[in-house]
Amino acid sequence: MSHQKLMECPRRKQNRMKSVKEACKIPGIGKSMAEKIREILQSGHLRKLDYINESVPVLETFSNIWGAGVKTAQMWYQQGFRTLDDIHTKASLTKQQTIGLKHYHDFLDRMPRDEAAEIEKTVSDMAHSINPTLIALACGSYRRGKPTCGDVDVLITHPDGKSHIGVFTKILAGLRDTGFLTDDLVCREDIGNQKKYLGVCRLPGPGHRHRRLDIIVVPYSEFACALMYFTGSAHFNRSMRALAKTKGMSLSEHTLNCHVLRKGSAKISTGVPISTITEQDIFQQLGLPYREPCERDW
Repeated sequence: MSHQKLMECPRRKQNRMKSVKEACKIPGIGKSMAEKIREILQSGHLRKLDYINESVPVLETFSNIWGAGVKTAQMWYQQGFRTLDDIHTKASLTKQQTIGLKHYHDFLDRMPRDEAAEIEKTVSDMAHSINPTLIALACGSYRRGKPTCGDVDVLITHPDGKSHIGVFTKILAGLRDTGFLTDDLVCREDIGNQKKYLGVCRLPGPGHRHRRLDIIVVPYSEFACALMYFTGSAHFNRSMRALAKTKGMSLSEHTLNCHVLRKGSAKISTGVPISTITEQDIFQQLGLPYREPCERDW
């Protein structure tokens, strides 16, 4: 449209709401919304926004404490807490939240890639001291090639399918004895055939911060699916699971299954596991070209 024609266009009539009665005629406007509209028309302001504007940064701070989700953060806010010092001195905390608060700033600080590599090597060296033929590999953002990492996930397995059994407690005991592990968040979490440790570590020497570390020991038959899952990204994983579902399959950190029966969103039959020795096998079964870990941030 030319400038001249634009100037010739008649000014559009603006429809401005003038009463609550008018608002109630709009489909979807209920009593609660009508009261908010009344307040805005009468005062030009909505008091609830004051609460929201004040609460958002506080809730974000609280929910960044490891072990405290959104609901816990909201509960603390409703109890009148406004600062981390309030949480430290007044809140009733779980063991995990106490550790999360103690290392709050360390956990929020993303570690450089070379530090994540040192953490991986420390865990790998301990695993190899127990059995030199174990596989120990860092996943997550580190494997995706990111320059910084929020935490480190180390996946451990053995190609013979059996020698991974019993190494979980030995690796943790060895890392504790050296002082590398400083705090246990979840000492042991059995997920089917997988064993998972969530904790805190710190490299030796001055200047190192406390870092989040997960160690997962898996059977070799689940290694490829676990490697893909713990490498991420989260959005990539959701997309792969959704694709598997469209093909009558299911994908998890354990297996890729075919012949899965569903009724709506409910899974009636878990189907049959497909042999996936490598990540490439998973992509092939799903009819996709292989994506390198650095290509999975979508």
